[in-house]
Amino acid sequence: MKVAHITSGVRGLASYALNQYNYFDRNGGVENLVITSSKWRKQPINVHELDSWLIGKVFPWPKHIGEAEAKLREFNPDIIHHHHPAGRLDFTAGRFKRMLGKPMVCTIHMSVGSRKYFVDKLMNRFFVTVRKSLSKADVYVAISRYVKDQLEVMGGVPKERIVLLYAGVDEKVFTPLPRESHDTLEISFVGQIMLEKGIDMLIDTVIKLAKVKKVRLNIIGDGNFKTVLQARTIGHPEINWVGYLNSQAKVAEFYAKSDVVVLPNRWDEAFSYIPLESMSSGTAIVASKVGGNAESVVDGVTGMLFGVGNEDELYDILKNTSMETFWEMGRAGREHVLKHFTLDLFGAKYRSLYDNLMENPAVIRQID
Repeated sequence: MKVAHITSGVRGLASYALNQYNYFDRNGGVENLVITSSKWRKQPINVHELDSWLIGKVFPWPKHIGEAEAKLREFNPDIIHHHHPAGRLDFTAGRFKRMLGKPMVCTIHMSVGSRKYFVDKLMNRFFVTVRKSLSKADVYVAISRYVKDQLEVMGGVPKERIVLLYAGVDEKVFTPLPRESHDTLEISFVGQIMLEKGIDMLIDTVIKLAKVKKVRLNIIGDGNFKTVLQARTIGHPEINWVGYLNSQAKVAEFYAKSDVVVLPNRWDEAFSYIPLESMSSGTAIVASKVGGNAESVVDGVTGMLFGVGNEDELYDILKNTSMETFWEMGRAGREHVLKHFTLDLFGAKYRSLYDNLMENPAVIRQID
């Protein structure tokens, strides 16, 4: 079976496609081609980067759609797997399906029904705009129940063709390291340096925390707010700017050496990989109670959830939770991932969905 993945190639969408690629590369049965509408910055794989503009530093716009068409014809996939949002390629998803006459899966990676934060509103309007093109899909994958509920409420997508399918991580890459006694609370943030991620609030919290206990915040990632925040943190040695790391193994090492990972996002992120990667690495996760976070983090067991934008609550958690408690949560998180969110579970679910689509597309089976 041959599957062509159409994706923006950035952020969580790239991690998602990469994990699918890695699963099938190791287990066989599916040959994957990834076509991206922006530059691929993850682990090198069989990816075709389209020549594109990046509008507003976030919206990829391929210059020549014919380039994507030619690559698809050459590969001749059995299934088209479209990952929304993909920028300009969202407008052409239906066109690619008509051109090839092949089944299409559309995975929805965003909280398409949220309107409380700027990015939420933007993604909602964009989905409404491209929904007609995406409506040509044979099956829609919601990456969280939060997204599945939004799709059903918004309409325009047949409920019987929406399936819930949780992501998974490579537990052999994101794996724990031995814990050694130390007196500095090691906190890590992984992700885009953008306002919707709440990184500014986390930095302020850690600077305040550094006045009462030894602490260090490792910031792994890049983004359009980085320069501003770096200027604000001059003279604060507790803030460690690591930068962007394109290797899962390098990122995994930071997870495993941390006492806790914090995900303070403000927007309704559909389902973040950060909690899964942190827990798989044996590290506790503290995350804001928005979007799909509550579907991966077991509050009080594998980590803690706090009110969105509530800096005082985040400060209290980081100040008053013992290192030993964080470590115990990390151990529980590892067990949680091994039971529910491994790469093998994730890949097997997609193989089942692809088989379903090829063998009996009239009846789509539910998954999670």
